Amino acid sequence: MAWSISITPEGWNEIYQACHASEKQFLLQAINETALRKGIPGMSDEAAKEVSQESLANLVFKIIQETNTCDNGGFSYWIDPGGIYKITIE
Repeated sequence: MAWSISITPEGWNEIYQACHASEKQFLLQAINETALRKGIPGMSDEAAKEVSQESLANLVFKIIQETNTCDNGGFSYWIDPGGIYKITIE
């Protein structure tokens, strides 16, 4: 079951930090899954070589804010609309 995200600013900061601690390849896969589900072009591995891990993490954080969904009870925040890729905080 999925819930809308309802957390404190400190919680959002934890999500932000977790995005920035994620591997570049994971972030790229999550971005591409989101693009696929929205019916828009994703980012190729070649194009991703030109983009910093920080930029991808910022994009994933923005996508989480837009998706606004977490697992039941919180702590796993959906990146893509289907909840395949998630950022988890403790």
